[in-house]
Amino acid sequence: MTWKYALALLPALLAPGIAGAQDFPTKPVTLVVPYAPGGSSDIMGRSVAQKLTDMWKQPVVVENKPGATTTVGAAYAAKQPADGYTMMVAPPPFIITQHVYPDLPYTTSSFEPVSLIAYYPLVLVVNANLPIHNLKELVEYAKKNPGLTYPSPGAGTTPHLIGEMLAQNEKIDLVHVPYKSGGQGVVDLVAGRLQFYAGVPTEVMPNIKAGKLRPIAVLAPTRSAQLPDVPTSTEAGFPFLQAQSWTSIVVPKGTPKAIVDKMSADLAKVAADPELRARMEPQGAVFVGSTPEELAKFYKEEDARFGPLVKAIGLKPEK
Repeated sequence: MTWKYALALLPALLAPGIAGAQDFPTKPVTLVVPYAPGGSSDIMGRSVAQKLTDMWKQPVVVENKPGATTTVGAAYAAKQPADGYTMMVAPPPFIITQHVYPDLPYTTSSFEPVSLIAYYPLVLVVNANLPIHNLKELVEYAKKNPGLTYPSPGAGTTPHLIGEMLAQNEKIDLVHVPYKSGGQGVVDLVAGRLQFYAGVPTEVMPNIKAGKLRPIAVLAPTRSAQLPDVPTSTEAGFPFLQAQSWTSIVVPKGTPKAIVDKMSADLAKVAADPELRARMEPQGAVFVGSTPEELAKFYKEEDARFGPLVKAIGLKPEK
């Protein structure tokens, strides 16, 4: 075969893949959520699934696969065919768990990044009965009262690592208390059995409004629209203390690039959807809608931020 003949055939050879992406999807798509129903990742995942269903004219079915800090769901998704018909909601533990579980049947490289949909800036709150009104006062109180306790939805989650980050940087003694959900921890925080928590707005706003919790910092580069009078951690003099609970979408490694690019473009439209924003932004969501390349860069930044911390504290899998 001459090179001219091969070149002439190139459009025909590429056409099926391009056409396949243009026609995608032609059957129902599964969106794996590695959490039980009801949490912020599940709610965002279901909202995205409904918008894609409307856009694609094909059902996008949410399949909850909870367990072991998202590793059960991720292990399941990694084994599915790389044809675009299995997507997964990837939250912060998607990056963190690879430093915790030594024998995972997958790595982050087992997936193709598609799009960062949105994030929730974490809000640091304290029990309103404590004499703490800002981050500096929290650190001073912790030094005078070693062993302050704080909850999280599990070891290795972002709220847990925020406490570890604060303890390491400020040389204070803090005690982590893992729960099955952030909401359960908030109940004990309000009751006075715990002292502080870094949670998403949906978890803490009702009790902030009720005067039972006091917000002392927003752990993000900019202030929260829901709490405009609460300073950021950087404004408070703690620039290292930043974290978000984010929702991204990935697919199994080897999914055709044309399909990944189409998904990413459609997810950017979802992230810009006025109805979705009007519904979720009052709950604290900040929508992004990134490209695959931007998401890959974001993953590297998150890994650089939390990976060394996980190793430094010797975090092990929960038994």
